[in-house]
Amino acid sequence: MKDKAIYIVSRMKVFFKPYFIKFLAVMIIGGLGAFCNILLPSQIEKISGIIESQIGHELNMNLLLRSGITCGFIIIGMFICNYVFGFGMEVCSQRISADIRSAINTKINKISMKQLDQMSAGDLIANMTTDVNTISIAISQSLGLLFANAVILIGAIVAMLLKSVPLAICVISFTVLGVVISTLVSGRTISMRDALRREQANINGMVDESLNGFMVIRAYNSEDDIIDTFRSTSERYMLNLKRSQFVTEELTPIMTMLNNLTYVVVCIVGAYLMVSGSKTVTIGVMIAFLLYARMLANPLTFFASVINMLALTMVNCQKIINVLDMPENTDEGVDEISGEPGGVEFKDVRFGYTDDKEVIHGFNADIKPGMKVAIVGQTGAGKTTLVNLLMRFYETNSGQICIDGTNIKDIPRERLHQILGMVMQENYLFNISIRDNIKYFAPDATEEELQSVVEKCSLGHFIETLPKGIDTILSEELAVSSGQKQLISIARTMIKKPKILILDEATSSVDTRTELMIQKALDELSKDRTSFVIAHRLSTIRNADVIFVMQDGDIVETGNHEQLLAKNGIYTRIYNSQFETAS
Repeated sequence: MKDKAIYIVSRMKVFFKPYFIKFLAVMIIGGLGAFCNILLPSQIEKISGIIESQIGHELNMNLLLRSGITCGFIIIGMFICNYVFGFGMEVCSQRISADIRSAINTKINKISMKQLDQMSAGDLIANMTTDVNTISIAISQSLGLLFANAVILIGAIVAMLLKSVPLAICVISFTVLGVVISTLVSGRTISMRDALRREQANINGMVDESLNGFMVIRAYNSEDDIIDTFRSTSERYMLNLKRSQFVTEELTPIMTMLNNLTYVVVCIVGAYLMVSGSKTVTIGVMIAFLLYARMLANPLTFFASVINMLALTMVNCQKIINVLDMPENTDEGVDEISGEPGGVEFKDVRFGYTDDKEVIHGFNADIKPGMKVAIVGQTGAGKTTLVNLLMRFYETNSGQICIDGTNIKDIPRERLHQILGMVMQENYLFNISIRDNIKYFAPDATEEELQSVVEKCSLGHFIETLPKGIDTILSEELAVSSGQKQLISIARTMIKKPKILILDEATSSVDTRTELMIQKALDELSKDRTSFVIAHRLSTIRNADVIFVMQDGDIVETGNHEQLLAKNGIYTRIYNSQFETAS
């Protein structure tokens, strides 16, 4: 356990290092505030001593006023130090939290799609929110206060020992007893907090699914099922929360009871020492001891809770480290690909999303530059998987994919994505203007190039109907159809002018008329470029140079549209079934 804690601290210190000086300065200021807190009881003791010594005599107001002013300066100093400390710690904790979130976001964008598929959305959301927030709270409310509370604890004990050893022993005894009890209670909450975090991740995941699948849920009248499932998950979360809170809240009444017992014992023992003729114990000393005993209650309660908080924080840090330790995609090699001409070759490519199930079996194909290649087949045949491998969203288990004779694993990934352009089946637009969405891959594109792709993708009329035209921000409130979104996605790829085009069901979300216009634009864009087209509508690929018919991860038929119809095989059956369905 100790080695694990050391490992976690060593891994997380990279986020603290840039703010170490600020953090140290804030801690010192907090320590000064704590020191002022320790001085206050002694100053109050002096005021009590002045009053006690002058009972029956004329009160020396000048002496009393000077002591009061000294107390005022101490209180003001304590206020200033505590304010600066609290503000500074919050700033440091939020900056560290922002750096951790950025690191997680950067890591997510660098890991492979295969790894991302194995992670739940709820866990990722919990990493970015719950885990980081817990660390932020631990920094501002636990780590930051450690030094200040240690100063109060040590300073108060030293001050008490200097004033009266018997009274100090009484207070320290109850303090040690409180620490032991709080440690035992806090240790019980670690596993409970971990279970609580898992249920929080489940709730996050369900909320994400409910929002993204809202239309499907409504369409199939599944609201009651979703509500019941969410309620059961929430009840499990509530049960874990109640158990954790019950154990944690035990500390407050225990600490209150010990504090009250301390006050009683100090009064009894102090009174006995005064009656016994002790010269070191006076009314002022007893008042100071009561203040010190109360002062010790705060660090005592703090150290009791900080054990639990730090233990929970270690769990959250481990969750974040698990994400940060995931292997990243690497750019193997530095080979460059020229702007010419775009040949692609698949050499005995094998791949499976899991080790026990292979979906591409020894795929071989040689696509010449400028060819339009169509890939067809039933759902699950491996069509989309093939282009995902070409894009290096996933890595092949064996075999090679080469562009102009160069293995794509030897091409920097950034360079590979510059020469490949992909329009996906599930389009995604960013919450920015239409102009910026279209120019997303080509920010330096000219206004003429922008207007050209807008015209080719038949977006002109749609853009004219918008309040701010092409500068209209895409948002949930803006009614944009799936077809219009797909047109913008296609325009985004067209303006990039990629060397190789990949169209994964690019026209699946548009009507027939729009499909014809897009097909014409894509045919023009495909000139002198290699293009891969995945399509269920075989009418859109009649002019393809070659059609690969895939079944169970293998090419079972090859040829153009007429050749494949003449074979009267799988392609013919698919084509006829679509024709019969259409008629």
